[in-house]
Amino acid sequence: MSNDSVKISWIFATMFMWVTFLGFIPNFFPGETIFLETYTALKLIHLITAICFIVITRSEERTRIQFIQMFGLVYMLISVIGFMGMDIKIGEQWEAVIRLNLLNYVQFSLGVALSAVGMILMKRQQLEGSMWAVA
Repeated sequence: MSNDSVKISWIFATMFMWVTFLGFIPNFFPGETIFLETYTALKLIHLITAICFIVITRSEERTRIQFIQMFGLVYMLISVIGFMGMDIKIGEQWEAVIRLNLLNYVQFSLGVALSAVGMILMKRQQLEGSMWAVA
């Protein structure tokens, strides 16, 4: 059996932990505007997500793959809700709107990546299972 799903779970756990700690730095890019403004609840959600990815590394492979796929779909749904909630009005701060839009695209892309990785892992698991059945 392959342990690619464990590696991918650790990668995403590390990424979400990094984003959590990055949220504690008020302005990590030089300039007057805040690039990544997070609030305490969002930091907590990122931390819980990282812990979930760490915990899921201890489960069986099929459960890990399903978790990765489902989390990707949930993350895409959250970003779609973010896109729908954007109320763009002419004459307001376009910089803030563009920044928010960019973060929604990043979240959507991450959701697509998670779902795609989950589907690839599922297909690999099915192929490895059929290879062992033939041998």
